[in-house]
Amino acid sequence: MQPFIKREVMPGPLRGKALEGFVRDAATTFFHQSCTCRMGRDEGAVVDSQLRVRGIDRLRIADGSIMPRVTTGNTMMPCVIIGERMGEILTA
Repeated sequence: MQPFIKREVMPGPLRGKALEGFVRDAATTFFHQSCTCRMGRDEGAVVDSQLRVRGIDRLRIADGSIMPRVTTGNTMMPCVIIGERMGEILTA
């Protein structure tokens, strides 16, 4: 790869605390965070079919965290459908 490298773009000549600060501020993920409050019927599920959080009154979740598994494609469309479902639940 050496023939394709012209220069370092970021972070530049940082050392010590400055380099540590850059890494802490610039580190990110390109993955879609999801499945942290999964919906289901078993004891491990956090959200029920009406998007209610178990054990907490009057709290619902309508985002990618309720998906039981990470989708094989982009998460946008499932999140749109989850939002649409919440709209139906709240207006019924």
